[in-house]
Amino acid sequence: MKRRVALIFVVLLAVFLCALSLGNHHAPAQPALRKKARYLERMISVAPDSPSDLAKLKALNPEWALFSLSFSVYALTNMAERDPNFRAEAAHYAQLAIQKVLTENISAFARTADSPPLQIDTAGSVLYLGHLNLMLGCHRLLDPASRFAGLHDTLSRVLHGRYRRAPSHCLPSYPNQTWVPDNTVALASLSLHSQLTGSRYGQYCAQWVTYARQHLTDKSSGLLFSRPATPDHEAEEPRGSMLSWSIAFLYRFDPAYAAAQYRLYQQQFSTNLGVVRMYKEWPGRFATTTGDIDSGPLILGYGIPATAFAFGNAVALRDWRNAQRLRRVISLGSRETETAAEIQYGIRVVDLPVSPLAEALLLHAETMTPWEAF
Repeated sequence: MKRRVALIFVVLLAVFLCALSLGNHHAPAQPALRKKARYLERMISVAPDSPSDLAKLKALNPEWALFSLSFSVYALTNMAERDPNFRAEAAHYAQLAIQKVLTENISAFARTADSPPLQIDTAGSVLYLGHLNLMLGCHRLLDPASRFAGLHDTLSRVLHGRYRRAPSHCLPSYPNQTWVPDNTVALASLSLHSQLTGSRYGQYCAQWVTYARQHLTDKSSGLLFSRPATPDHEAEEPRGSMLSWSIAFLYRFDPAYAAAQYRLYQQQFSTNLGVVRMYKEWPGRFATTTGDIDSGPLILGYGIPATAFAFGNAVALRDWRNAQRLRRVISLGSRETETAAEIQYGIRVVDLPVSPLAEALLLHAETMTPWEAF
């Protein structure tokens, strides 16, 4: 009798897990999205000298402050594309976020002694300039009469000119340090500028993809390098955190190439456990370590950024079953704090103050959608 009961339990559990594994992801309802957006809007609105989650994050890692603001803008733009009634609100907070990026010394991490004081260093970091230019494009998409149109035109022209002169087809994020993912953001910004204005800058994106297939791709895996070969450093092998990031922005200027990279990435870096799917930082490695600034902590080789960004990839490319599996992993690794007005997130596994970055990245991921001029 006990054996029969145990067998029935196992069968029922297997059926339950199978049913879970077959489920598809569905975007959160609009009220839940608005509650997530309200926290980000409040963060964006905080006065520069006031204590805030963003100020704490900037003190911990200035890059994370930039990403909190930029991905907030991308997420709000996604929401406006899904709900045109949200357009004016999204444009307002996008403008405030851009002003913070321009005036609150967010770019301090990317500046050098040669950077012009109190001015945008157009010869500087593509990490900073790429996100800034994409934010400018988002605001122009939301508000065709954008006050930043002139800056958007100028910065797009400068980036395009620098790319045409770059032997590796990539610009540096820091002196003597060049990363492919940071360049995909800048390229997405050029594509959006072309979409909005009819400029020819977006044509370079097609040239870049052709070059990337030949010179920025690991021949054995078919996946993009993390770093290109330059006079300063050798090419670096594909990494999960870098690939997830790159695919999210490749989607903005070459969805077919993004989909091809996504399939290869899924085949070689992920493990499908039926109910959940997890992504490794490096295929074939199973160490549990603190990782580095890009990978975050690794548990048996699986990384938080690699898995979380893959969720956004799956949503963008409409791989709903995989999106659901990845969303379950995020739910297991995060804790949600909800009030009557807002939703915030934290991390369960490690004590890491990641608000508002976690909110911005997750809202962006779960609302991924094409951007089209209104």
